[in-house]
Amino acid sequence: MLRTLVIRDFILVEYQEIAFTPGFNVITGETGTGKSLLVNALLLLLGARGREEWVRPGSSRAVVEGCFSLENAPKAKRKIEEFGIPLEAGEFVVLSRELTPEGKSRARINGRIVPLTFLRDVGTSLVDICGQREHTSFFTSSNILYLLDFFLSEEGKGIKEKYRICFEERKKLEEELVSLERGQEKELEEVEEILEETERLGLTPEKILAVEEEFGRISQAQKYLEAARTFMETVLGDRGFLQKLSLLRALFRDLSADVHEILGRVEIELEEALGRVKAMEDSFSFSPEEIEIVERAIAEVERLKRKYHFLKTSDFVTFLEGARARRETLEREIARKEKLRECLERQTKELFLLGEELSTERRQAFEIFRMRLLEELRTLALPNVTLELLFERKKHPDPEGIDNVELCVALNPGMRALPILAVASGGELSRIILALKSITSSLWGTPVLVFDEIDQGVGGITALGVGDKLKKLARTHQVLCITHLPQIASFADYHLKVEKFYSPERVWVEVIPLSSREARLQEIARMMGDEGRESSTLEYAEILMRKAQGGTPEIK
Repeated sequence: MLRTLVIRDFILVEYQEIAFTPGFNVITGETGTGKSLLVNALLLLLGARGREEWVRPGSSRAVVEGCFSLENAPKAKRKIEEFGIPLEAGEFVVLSRELTPEGKSRARINGRIVPLTFLRDVGTSLVDICGQREHTSFFTSSNILYLLDFFLSEEGKGIKEKYRICFEERKKLEEELVSLERGQEKELEEVEEILEETERLGLTPEKILAVEEEFGRISQAQKYLEAARTFMETVLGDRGFLQKLSLLRALFRDLSADVHEILGRVEIELEEALGRVKAMEDSFSFSPEEIEIVERAIAEVERLKRKYHFLKTSDFVTFLEGARARRETLEREIARKEKLRECLERQTKELFLLGEELSTERRQAFEIFRMRLLEELRTLALPNVTLELLFERKKHPDPEGIDNVELCVALNPGMRALPILAVASGGELSRIILALKSITSSLWGTPVLVFDEIDQGVGGITALGVGDKLKKLARTHQVLCITHLPQIASFADYHLKVEKFYSPERVWVEVIPLSSREARLQEIARMMGDEGRESSTLEYAEILMRKAQGGTPEIK
């Protein structure tokens, strides 16, 4: 519920703090006094794009603040709490919007600066504004389906829930498939081409490392072999070191036991070194065929390194190892894509089947919808209306189903039903919207309903029907209605009057609460074209108010 609206330097309002009450709030005033500025102020507060002319001339900024009770607004309350904004004591929230002449704006909730999108999100969960500007959006297929589904049977609601679940599951499959649609087949072909060439040559990463090691040994073989031959000749040749050592040992056998023992140990170590040199010599002995095989493999490795732009063999090996791992990943992804396509095909068939069932249930629901709506329209001086709902299959299913719908109407007997926006006048559209809101009032989770120009093209006893409907809506919502009809104003629980004042220097607007019954009678009389000077007009205003309070007569 909107408790207070504070307006500073907005259009012709210098400062105004306007209080509202629960129930049916009516705003009236002479044509041109600025009644619509209240709607514009609310639009700005709820996140609409600001206009330069909304800032009062000579002011640095316009400010609109609204204090709302969250007692019947659980959705808005949840959004605010999730954003981390503490609520005022008693669960009140203050929305605020500033606008500069340059068109810059700032949004706040409970004094904290918030993104405009968040203010708009919270605002639309608190207030619903219905006026001539909203007629086109009100009769969209999406909104009509939203209203129609209110009349689904329990079975129909169950089918709609199954459809919703199926659609979400299908959406997840599509998203996963899209994430995998990165041209894996072409990439796999390229990777396999690389690996096929290397594997055909037997050059796996392990083999390349082995060949590199073998080639290194072959390259060093001559040096090792020459060292081995020199060692062997020095140790084993005629009068070689081993033979001399043996002579020395024999010489000291009787002269010095210590020297003889040391020379023995040297001989043992030398023989062990000799064994190792022989083993080394054997390991570095390669046949011409072995050398040719290794050199041919090395040449292929070098060719591949040049082809794929690698200087280091280790980098090339890492590349091949990555290619093998990538091939395995791509093969898994391609297999997963095939499975996803199969699942998606099954899910799509299931979705269309559920969509067809939902469409059938909606056609049945429309019969109830039509009956209820026609009953409401009869009380709004539209007794001969014919309603049809045109169903059209969508190209692709969406969260709402497989139906596009258009509400068609014939306003007079014998006429063909045509799309409602094409044949209904502004006043007729307003009454149809009001009837729709009346039969689906529990759908509107927004606690505040604002009606601007709902009475356009309406008069006489029809206006009493409109007032009665607004009054009934005010049982479950706070209703704010800007009207020029005395019949509607007579139903008000709370009456506000917009007045424009002039001085030589300036012009300004004030919103004045009509707190007494006498003040209300005077205003209703003025709305009838009298300033309250004629007693008959005041008497009729009194009759009108009593009739509004006692119930509206049925309109035939």
